[in-house]
Amino acid sequence: MSPHRIPRLLTASLLLLTACSGNPSQGRPSVILVLVDTLRADRVGGEHVETPGIDRIATEGVAFSQAFSHAPMTLPAHTSLFSSRAPFETGVFNNWQPVRTDLPLLAEWLDEAGYQTRAVVSLGTLNSRADLPALSRGFDDYDQDYWNIDVAPRALERMRATLDELDPDDPFFLFLHFSDPHDPYNSHLATSTEAEILLDGEPLDVVPTSHMTQVDRSLALEAGEHVFEVRSDDLFKLRSFLVGQHDPRVSEPVWEESGLRERTRSVRVRYRVEERGDYQLRLWISDTVVRATLDERYEGEVRFVDEHIGLLVDELRARGLWDAALVVFTSDHGEALGEHGHVGHVQNLHEEQLHVPLIVKLPAGHPGEATLRAQADRLVPHMDVVPTILDVLTLPGLPGQRGSSLLAPREPLLYAETHVPEAKRTSFCIRDERFKLIFFPDEDRFELYDLVADPAETEDVLATLGDQRPDWPDRLRSFQSLAGRPEFSAQDVSDELREQLEALGYAGE
Repeated sequence: MSPHRIPRLLTASLLLLTACSGNPSQGRPSVILVLVDTLRADRVGGEHVETPGIDRIATEGVAFSQAFSHAPMTLPAHTSLFSSRAPFETGVFNNWQPVRTDLPLLAEWLDEAGYQTRAVVSLGTLNSRADLPALSRGFDDYDQDYWNIDVAPRALERMRATLDELDPDDPFFLFLHFSDPHDPYNSHLATSTEAEILLDGEPLDVVPTSHMTQVDRSLALEAGEHVFEVRSDDLFKLRSFLVGQHDPRVSEPVWEESGLRERTRSVRVRYRVEERGDYQLRLWISDTVVRATLDERYEGEVRFVDEHIGLLVDELRARGLWDAALVVFTSDHGEALGEHGHVGHVQNLHEEQLHVPLIVKLPAGHPGEATLRAQADRLVPHMDVVPTILDVLTLPGLPGQRGSSLLAPREPLLYAETHVPEAKRTSFCIRDERFKLIFFPDEDRFELYDLVADPAETEDVLATLGDQRPDWPDRLRSFQSLAGRPEFSAQDVSDELREQLEALGYAGE
């Protein structure tokens, strides 16, 4: 089991259960949570993109058409998902914040219940470090063996290696995470672009840019000044360029032409090396996606990850792990593709950034499928996922959970929020099946949308329909009060972490 533990008082119910019935995991199904980062709900199931791999899960389970995240940002969204609490309660508002060690999390709860707990993640904002604890608490193994972002083929290989290490005699919890729809939207088209790397005017390498390329190689450099140039016939973005990272023998870079993370066709950077030796070059480069091809590029990534989800399902079936398992498929948040003047996520609380796919496949023979199907088109907040998992496993609820099991239907509301400094402005929202109210506390201003009449959220109807939900403004003000100001500021972020977040497109995007 993991050396980390939920505080003693919070484990009381599980300890009592264990004392009465032996190993509390005995006879309970395994859990497989598959999450595709940055996946819009409307790009699953055939309306825009054919997704036969994901559809295979839906065919055996229940797909919820109105599932929503609590934050349009990776770490806050995942923390809410795993804790069944909104961000104003978890205290995780931005990607660079630590996850509180006293916040109960699903993996730790299942670890205490005797489950094997393993994770494979593929995006740097989920990585756990000694100085920045994230969501790894409770996992026996938390595989983050990649740099910044991993692609589906390699992530799948890491997942297969994790499956090899499972004990077939004990139930397990697997968190399997793909990131392919996330920026930089690799091209899966016939056309390709590339860039040339030169060192002191001499060719060093040629790398593709239409598929993001990560270079990690050793260079023999003489003492003195060296000029690196990256150039291409097509626009590209140099997301990271490090020579001798943290090596005191290497000076800070001097950018002579263009700069890091700018759209350009040529970048020149100068380094001074104090002594002859081998130095590590780490480079991350991609092309820049124009609006005309944005949907095509994003949807190509969805098709690509869907293919690998199909292969994952095949793998789980071949190992005999599929039928008896509880399988949950979802995303952390969506992605704006030009709606409301934005490309990406983080910045607002409109549907394209919060609406996510959610599929629940119950273990074979479980009697709850009819109950789930009756709610397939009802509003489902992400905080209901953990209570549902624990209900299916007949385990006690996570201490402090705010959601409720989908096997015990209720009339939920969705709460969501996004915060500065990664968002340009802090905002909160509350939503039911008809209306959404958004609150901008810095402006003390509200917007109301009738989601039935105006699903694209183009017309603010606060002036005419604001009396339909009269208590909502006070609720949002109270959430803002509970959130207060984030405990950590942008100035608390280390240079290394800031570099990683900016390369991923965060930190003031």
